[in-house]
Amino acid sequence: MCDLFALSAAHHHTAATSLPLFAVRGRKNVHGWGIGFFRHRLPIVEKSGDQVFAEGRLHGSFQRLTRVVNSPIILAHIRYKSSGRVDECHAHPFSLDFWGQSWLFAHNGKAPAIEAYVSPRTPVLEATSDSARAFEFLRDYFLEAETRRPHTPFLDILKEALVFLLRQYPGEYNFLLTNGQVIWAFTNHRQFLVLKGSEKLEDALLLTTIEEGLSSENWQRLAAAEGSLGHLLLIGGGDMILSTDLFP
Repeated sequence: MCDLFALSAAHHHTAATSLPLFAVRGRKNVHGWGIGFFRHRLPIVEKSGDQVFAEGRLHGSFQRLTRVVNSPIILAHIRYKSSGRVDECHAHPFSLDFWGQSWLFAHNGKAPAIEAYVSPRTPVLEATSDSARAFEFLRDYFLEAETRRPHTPFLDILKEALVFLLRQYPGEYNFLLTNGQVIWAFTNHRQFLVLKGSEKLEDALLLTTIEEGLSSENWQRLAAAEGSLGHLLLIGGGDMILSTDLFP
C-alpha cells in the first residue's frame, strides 16, 4: 500500500530530516516515488518509477531533493502499484488546473470502479490508474460547479464531489490535494498521523500515513468515524484548520 507525506508551514521550509525517514519507513513501497511543491504558485514535481530505498540507500535524486526543496507546502508519495504501470508517469503527485489555480494530488488506495471514468475535458492525465481518474473526476466536478454555481464555497463543492465519487465509484480513497496555499486531505480506509511542533523533526505541521509516524513523539491519529463516509482535513500555514467526518 502506498504512503503519503505532507509538510505545512507558515513560511518556506525544508523537510531534510522528515522526508528521508518517510522514505526509509515506507521502503516496502517499491514502485516509484514523487515530491511536489510550489514555486511562485507554479507546481513543481519530480518523480521516478524507481525504488525510493534499495540496498540500504536512498534513491540519489530523492536524497538530493530532501535537501534543496524549500516551500511552505511539500507533498511526497511512495508508490506500491495497485493499478497502472510502473514508470515515472504513474508516480505521484499529479498536477491539473481548475478554479484558476494549479493543484497537486497524491492518492493512496484501491478504487477499480473509478478506472472506468472518462473525463469530458482536457487535458487528461497520461497515467492509466484509479488515482489519475479520481483526480480528473474531482477536477471535472469543480469545473462544472464553477459554471453553474460560481459563488459556492470550495468546501461545499468538495464535500458534494466526495459523496458523489463514493456513491458512483466506491472504493478505498486516501488523498492529499493542494494548491500550494492549503492542503485538503481525505481518507475513508486508513488513518492520518499528524504532528505539530516536533522536537526531533521540522518545526512545522507534518502528516503521514506511515503507521508508526516518523518519530517517537506523540502523533495524533485521525481516521473516519464509524458510520461516516470518510474523514476530511484542511491544513494551512502549519495549522489544522478543519478536521471533520463526512456524512451523506
